[in-house]
This record gives sequence, C-alpha cells and structure tokens, in this order.
Amino acid sequence: MAWQRFGILGGTLDPVHFGHLRASEEVREALRLDGILLIPAASPPHKQQRAITPFRHRYEMARLAVEAIEGYRVSAMEGQRPGPSYSIETIREIKAAWPDAAPYFIIGADAFVDFGIWKEYDRIPVEAQELVVVSRPGIGREQVLGAMGRLFPDSRQLDGSGTLFETGQGGRIRYLNVTALDISSTSIRQRRRAGLSVRFLLPEKVIEYMVRNELYLKTKAEHAGQKAGGVTDSEEMARAIHSAIRDNKGEKIVVLDMRGVSPVADFFIIAHGRSTKHVQGMASRMKRELGRSGIKCLSLEGESEGKWILMDFDDVVVHLFYEPVRGFYDLEGLWYEAPRMPWAYDDKAGHEQGASAEQE
Repeated sequence: MAWQRFGILGGTLDPVHFGHLRASEEVREALRLDGILLIPAASPPHKQQRAITPFRHRYEMARLAVEAIEGYRVSAMEGQRPGPSYSIETIREIKAAWPDAAPYFIIGADAFVDFGIWKEYDRIPVEAQELVVVSRPGIGREQVLGAMGRLFPDSRQLDGSGTLFETGQGGRIRYLNVTALDISSTSIRQRRRAGLSVRFLLPEKVIEYMVRNELYLKTKAEHAGQKAGGVTDSEEMARAIHSAIRDNKGEKIVVLDMRGVSPVADFFIIAHGRSTKHVQGMASRMKRELGRSGIKCLSLEGESEGKWILMDFDDVVVHLFYEPVRGFYDLEGLWYEAPRMPWAYDDKAGHEQGASAEQE
C-alpha cells in the first residue's frame, strides 16, 4: 500500500451513503490524510437484531460509490476473515501487513456513545494512530464528552478547544465536527421498503445496483421461504396486528390493501405514537405479544431512534411513526390510490370506520 496516513471507515455500510462519504472526506481534508479505506464488515457483532445484506452486495455498493474517486479505496479484508468482524482485529491485521501504516479509525458520535460494547475498545485508540469521532445529527458534543469520561476516565485533554484527548494507555481520540447530513442506512432501507425515493441520499451508481439486485425489497419469492408462522391468511394477520396497535394506544391506524399493488407485502399498516418512547414501547410490546400468538416479526428497523419503526411480518409491513414524522413522509399520500380496509381508520374521510370504530 502506497499510503501511510489514511482513514479507515468501517461498519455495516448497508448501504453506504453520502453521510458516510462526506464525513470521511472532511476527515481526510482536516487531517491531511493520504486517503480513505472503506472496509465493510462481513459479520457485524453488534447488528444481530436484523438480517444483514450479504457481504458481496455491500462490498460492491461501496466499490461503486468510490469508483474512480482519487484518494478512496475499498477492502474486502473482513469478508476474508472468519468469525465476527472486530475492528481491533482489522487494525492489527493492517499493522501486521503494513508496519509503517498510520491508520486513523473513523466512527460516528452515535457509535462512540455505545463504544464500550466493542471488543477491546480501549485498545483501538492505542493501536490505531487516532480514533476519530465525527459528529452526527442528534448526538450533541456533551454526549460525546460524557461518553469519553465514562469510557476513558483517565483521559486528559491535549488542546484548548476540547477536541483532542489522550487516554491513560497513550491512545489519542479526536472529536471532529463535520457537515450535518441527517442520512442513515436505516432510513434508506425504510424508504425503499415504503416505495419512497432515495435519490440524492447516496450515489446514483449505488442506487442502480440496489434496483438491479432488488435490494431492500422483499419479493413474493422470498416470502415463500420465510413465513411469519401461525396465522396464514394475510388479512387475518393484518386484523390481529391492527388490534395489537390499537391495544397499545397507537393512533389513526390506516390499513392499506396492497394486494396487486406492491410486490413487497399484501398490507401496509400505518400508525403513530405521541412520543418516540411510546413508539419504541409499542413496537417492543407488539413483537412480544404477537409472537406469543404465532405472528412472528421477521425484522425490525429504526427501533433505536423511535421516529419511524418498520416491522416486517412477512405479508404485512407495519410503519410506526412518531406523530410529527408521519406527516413528513406521508405514506398515505404516496399510496393514495390503494384501497383502505373498511375496519380501520379512513385517512381520506378523517374518521374510524366499521367494526373497529364501534369497539372503540
């Protein structure tokens, strides 16, 4: 490798997007690095609550994202190593292969807050040249400093601006404020599943690859091999899920009949809660309660923030929103022509209908 001082941007990259790329570019520029090495994780140890897109797709999307861009490369090294993809092992592998390398390990402030669950987290700032923590929307500098004190209680500040620290083991941690692009891989996956545009959130070549390979959509062929179990009739399942949302105080529960309209699911259910905690609690209780009755939630997206949680029940996909966020995405408007089930909330008329209205 011709580079000596370079940034490492790892993580799931499912998919890579402009938030990743812009932040890494500002690190490269600020620290005058030779380049940025993107390393998609093959088996992320902290991402076990949802199915991860196969490594070959995530690697190829990363490659397409920086293809022909000077100062950027992609490595498949974690895909060639068995077992969980631990960052400390990647850093050691790089240092063993290139003893003169000075890698700057880049993570987002949101990841740093939970840094304590990483394998040998305290060794990462020591064995890398620096651990570079980049700002992320929704995570204030105070939270980063709080995490610093909790994770590295013996650290000391090296500059007057409070951006460079040294740990008790001699490692360096730098906080870098970067352009606030509120883009996340989770929201991109959610938008794809909801039929919303993802243009200008990630490179066009990546979007073309996603479309060509039908990523972040679930086709009926996949449904056949991954049933939610228990209830087999999709409308019966939709009714049961509707009741679960209502029992957990979800509001304005719209049930869209997507049969013949979308290949993703037979029904979309859209509802909201009054706070992010309400939405998170609703999703958690629904997953547990419906599971007991044989209706299994196959995957969950967005649970950590609680602004938009997508629950995949196979033939029924549920979108739970924090109330102000629901209007922003306006899924009902996107699917305005889709039939509304008569036993749920009628968003067009603005009131409850049928049996559900009588029960309530």
